[in-house]
Amino acid sequence: HRDMEKLQSLLKTYNNVHPEDVKLASWHKQYCVTPFPKYWEVVYSILSNLDKSNKVVEVGCGLGDVSVIMYYLGFNDVVSFEREPVLAERTRQRIKEILSVDANVKNDVFPNGVSCKADVLILVNCAHREYADSKEDYLSLIRSYYEVVGKPRYFIWEVIDDSYKEVDEDFPEYLRLNEECVRGLFPKSRITSWVTYSYPINKRSKTLYLIEK
Repeated sequence: HRDMEKLQSLLKTYNNVHPEDVKLASWHKQYCVTPFPKYWEVVYSILSNLDKSNKVVEVGCGLGDVSVIMYYLGFNDVVSFEREPVLAERTRQRIKEILSVDANVKNDVFPNGVSCKADVLILVNCAHREYADSKEDYLSLIRSYYEVVGKPRYFIWEVIDDSYKEVDEDFPEYLRLNEECVRGLFPKSRITSWVTYSYPINKRSKTLYLIEK
Protein backbone atom coordinates (compact mmCIF):
# COMPACT_ATOMS: atom_id res chain seq x y z
CA HIS A 1 0.00 0.00 0.00
CA ARG A 2 2.87 2.36 0.74
CA ASP A 3 4.21 1.94 -2.82
CA MET A 4 0.75 2.56 -4.27
CA GLU A 5 0.31 5.68 -2.16
CA LYS A 6 3.72 6.92 -3.29
CA LEU A 7 2.68 6.64 -6.95
CA GLN A 8 -0.65 8.32 -6.22
CA SER A 9 1.21 11.19 -4.59
CA LEU A 10 3.61 11.54 -7.55
CA LEU A 11 0.74 11.49 -10.02
CA LYS A 12 -1.51 13.83 -8.04
CA THR A 13 1.31 16.33 -7.60
CA TYR A 14 2.07 16.27 -11.32
CA ASN A 15 -1.61 16.57 -12.24
CA ASN A 16 -2.16 19.59 -10.02
CA VAL A 17 0.83 21.34 -11.57
CA HIS A 18 -0.71 20.70 -15.01
CA PRO A 19 -4.39 21.73 -14.67
CA GLU A 20 -4.54 22.23 -18.45
CA ASP A 21 -4.81 18.45 -18.84
CA VAL A 22 -8.33 18.49 -17.35
CA LYS A 23 -9.37 20.62 -20.34
CA LEU A 24 -8.21 17.82 -22.63
CA ALA A 25 -10.20 15.19 -20.76
CA SER A 26 -12.76 16.13 -18.09
CA TRP A 27 -12.64 12.69 -16.44
CA HIS A 28 -8.97 13.33 -15.64
CA LYS A 29 -9.91 15.54 -12.66
CA GLN A 30 -10.54 12.42 -10.56
CA TYR A 31 -6.74 12.00 -10.61
CA CYS A 32 -6.15 15.42 -9.06
CA VAL A 33 -7.44 14.30 -5.65
CA THR A 34 -7.00 11.19 -3.53
CA PRO A 35 -8.21 8.55 -3.16
CA PHE A 36 -8.02 7.73 -6.85
CA PRO A 37 -10.94 5.93 -8.52
CA LYS A 38 -11.54 2.38 -7.32
CA TYR A 39 -10.71 0.82 -10.69
CA TRP A 40 -7.23 2.41 -10.59
CA GLU A 41 -6.51 0.83 -7.22
CA VAL A 42 -7.84 -2.56 -8.39
CA VAL A 43 -5.67 -2.46 -11.52
CA TYR A 44 -2.65 -1.53 -9.39
CA SER A 45 -3.35 -4.41 -7.01
CA ILE A 46 -3.75 -6.96 -9.82
CA LEU A 47 -0.62 -5.85 -11.66
CA SER A 48 1.50 -5.71 -8.51
CA ASN A 49 0.95 -9.46 -8.10
CA LEU A 50 1.91 -10.42 -11.67
CA ASP A 51 5.33 -11.33 -13.05
CA LYS A 52 6.84 -8.13 -14.42
CA SER A 53 8.16 -9.98 -17.50
CA ASN A 54 4.57 -10.26 -18.76
CA LYS A 55 3.92 -8.29 -21.94
CA VAL A 56 1.12 -5.74 -21.47
CA VAL A 57 -1.17 -4.16 -24.08
CA GLU A 58 -3.41 -1.29 -22.95
CA VAL A 59 -6.27 -0.03 -25.12
CA GLY A 60 -7.37 3.61 -24.78
CA CYS A 61 -4.75 4.98 -22.40
CA GLY A 62 -6.12 8.54 -22.29
CA LEU A 63 -3.63 10.67 -20.36
CA GLY A 64 -1.71 7.69 -19.01
CA ASP A 65 -3.00 7.65 -15.43
CA VAL A 66 -3.25 3.85 -15.61
CA SER A 67 -0.31 3.40 -18.01
CA VAL A 68 2.04 4.87 -15.42
CA ILE A 69 1.26 1.94 -13.08
CA MET A 70 2.96 -0.56 -15.39
CA TYR A 71 6.16 1.46 -15.65
CA TYR A 72 6.20 2.24 -11.93
CA LEU A 73 5.87 -1.46 -11.06
CA GLY A 74 8.69 -2.40 -13.44
CA PHE A 75 6.92 -3.98 -16.41
CA ASN A 76 9.41 -3.65 -19.26
CA ASP A 77 7.29 -4.69 -22.25
CA VAL A 78 4.28 -2.37 -22.44
CA VAL A 79 2.44 -0.88 -25.40
CA SER A 80 -0.48 1.52 -25.00
CA PHE A 81 -2.86 2.64 -27.74
CA GLU A 82 -4.50 6.08 -27.81
CA ARG A 83 -6.32 7.37 -30.89
CA GLU A 84 -6.17 11.07 -29.88
CA PRO A 85 -2.71 12.42 -30.85
CA VAL A 86 -2.66 15.11 -28.15
CA LEU A 87 -3.46 12.59 -25.41
CA ALA A 88 -0.90 10.10 -26.71
CA GLU A 89 1.82 12.75 -26.70
CA ARG A 90 0.84 13.99 -23.24
CA THR A 91 1.01 10.43 -21.91
CA ARG A 92 4.59 10.10 -23.19
CA GLN A 93 5.54 13.46 -21.65
CA ARG A 94 3.89 12.73 -18.32
CA ILE A 95 5.51 9.32 -17.82
CA LYS A 96 8.88 10.71 -18.89
CA GLU A 97 8.63 13.54 -16.34
CA ILE A 98 7.24 11.45 -13.49
CA LEU A 99 9.35 8.29 -13.87
CA SER A 100 12.11 9.18 -16.39
CA VAL A 101 10.88 6.33 -18.61
CA ASP A 102 10.15 6.42 -22.35
CA ALA A 103 6.59 5.08 -22.61
CA ASN A 104 5.62 3.09 -25.69
CA VAL A 105 2.39 4.85 -26.70
CA LYS A 106 0.99 4.30 -30.20
CA ASN A 107 -1.22 7.08 -31.55
CA ASP A 108 -3.58 4.72 -33.32
CA VAL A 109 -6.95 3.02 -33.13
CA PHE A 110 -6.46 -0.46 -31.72
CA PRO A 111 -5.50 -2.80 -33.31
CA ASN A 112 -5.50 -1.33 -36.85
CA GLY A 113 -3.52 -4.22 -38.29
CA VAL A 114 -0.85 -4.03 -35.62
CA SER A 115 0.33 -7.43 -34.47
CA CYS A 116 1.07 -7.36 -30.75
CA LYS A 117 0.74 -10.49 -28.65
CA ALA A 118 0.20 -9.93 -24.95
CA ASP A 119 0.11 -11.75 -21.65
CA VAL A 120 -2.00 -8.97 -20.12
CA LEU A 121 -4.70 -6.95 -21.91
CA ILE A 122 -6.09 -3.84 -20.18
CA LEU A 123 -9.28 -2.05 -21.21
CA VAL A 124 -10.55 0.24 -18.45
CA ASN A 125 -12.50 3.53 -18.34
CA CYS A 126 -12.97 3.16 -22.09
CA ALA A 127 -16.21 1.91 -23.71
CA HIS A 128 -15.66 2.26 -27.49
CA ARG A 129 -19.33 3.05 -28.12
CA GLU A 130 -18.73 4.25 -31.68
CA TYR A 131 -17.47 0.85 -32.85
CA ALA A 132 -20.66 -1.09 -32.09
CA ASP A 133 -24.40 -0.65 -32.64
CA SER A 134 -25.75 -3.54 -30.58
CA LYS A 135 -24.83 -5.73 -27.62
CA GLU A 136 -23.89 -8.53 -30.01
CA ASP A 137 -21.59 -6.12 -31.91
CA TYR A 138 -20.05 -4.87 -28.70
CA LEU A 139 -19.34 -8.34 -27.32
CA SER A 140 -17.87 -9.38 -30.69
CA LEU A 141 -15.65 -6.29 -30.64
CA ILE A 142 -14.30 -7.09 -27.18
CA ARG A 143 -13.75 -10.73 -28.14
CA SER A 144 -11.82 -9.57 -31.23
CA TYR A 145 -9.56 -7.42 -29.03
CA TYR A 146 -8.90 -10.44 -26.84
CA GLU A 147 -8.14 -12.70 -29.79
CA VAL A 148 -5.95 -10.27 -31.73
CA VAL A 149 -3.43 -10.18 -28.86
CA GLY A 150 -3.39 -13.98 -28.71
CA LYS A 151 -5.96 -14.69 -25.97
CA PRO A 152 -3.87 -13.31 -23.12
CA ARG A 153 -3.56 -15.04 -19.78
CA TYR A 154 -5.00 -11.98 -18.02
CA PHE A 155 -7.66 -9.58 -19.29
CA ILE A 156 -8.48 -6.59 -17.06
CA TRP A 157 -11.77 -5.15 -18.34
CA GLU A 158 -14.06 -2.53 -16.80
CA VAL A 159 -17.65 -2.37 -18.06
CA ILE A 160 -20.79 -0.32 -17.49
CA ASP A 161 -22.98 -2.56 -15.34
CA ASP A 162 -26.53 -3.28 -16.50
CA SER A 163 -27.82 -2.34 -13.05
CA TYR A 164 -27.41 1.22 -14.36
CA LYS A 165 -30.83 2.06 -15.83
CA GLU A 166 -30.63 5.80 -16.56
CA VAL A 167 -31.00 7.21 -20.08
CA ASP A 168 -27.44 7.99 -21.12
CA GLU A 169 -26.40 8.82 -24.69
CA ASP A 170 -22.72 8.25 -23.91
CA PHE A 171 -23.38 4.74 -22.63
CA PRO A 172 -26.45 3.27 -24.36
CA GLU A 173 -28.07 0.14 -22.98
CA TYR A 174 -26.28 -2.22 -25.36
CA LEU A 175 -22.95 -1.31 -23.70
CA ARG A 176 -24.23 -2.30 -20.26
CA LEU A 177 -23.29 -5.80 -19.23
CA ASN A 178 -23.67 -8.15 -16.28
CA GLU A 179 -21.53 -11.04 -15.10
CA GLU A 180 -23.58 -13.52 -17.12
CA CYS A 181 -22.66 -11.65 -20.34
CA VAL A 182 -18.99 -11.69 -19.39
CA ARG A 183 -19.03 -15.38 -18.49
CA GLY A 184 -20.79 -16.12 -21.77
CA LEU A 185 -17.99 -14.37 -23.64
CA PHE A 186 -15.24 -16.21 -21.73
CA PRO A 187 -16.89 -19.50 -20.69
CA LYS A 188 -13.68 -21.37 -19.82
CA SER A 189 -12.03 -18.57 -17.87
CA ARG A 190 -11.69 -17.87 -14.18
CA ILE A 191 -13.48 -14.57 -13.56
CA THR A 192 -13.15 -12.24 -10.56
CA SER A 193 -15.09 -8.97 -10.30
CA TRP A 194 -15.07 -5.72 -8.33
CA VAL A 195 -17.77 -3.05 -8.23
CA THR A 196 -15.88 0.15 -9.10
CA TYR A 197 -18.72 2.70 -9.39
CA SER A 198 -22.28 2.67 -8.05
CA TYR A 199 -25.08 4.93 -9.26
CA PRO A 200 -26.36 7.28 -7.83
CA ILE A 201 -23.29 7.76 -5.59
CA ASN A 202 -21.31 7.90 -8.84
CA LYS A 203 -22.49 9.07 -12.26
CA ARG A 204 -22.77 5.47 -13.44
CA SER A 205 -22.40 1.89 -12.21
CA LYS A 206 -19.33 -0.02 -13.34
CA THR A 207 -17.74 -3.39 -12.65
CA LEU A 208 -14.15 -4.40 -13.27
CA TYR A 209 -13.46 -7.99 -14.29
CA LEU A 210 -10.24 -9.98 -14.17
CA ILE A 211 -10.55 -12.75 -16.76
CA GLU A 212 -7.88 -15.43 -16.39
CA LYS A 213 -7.15 -18.36 -18.68
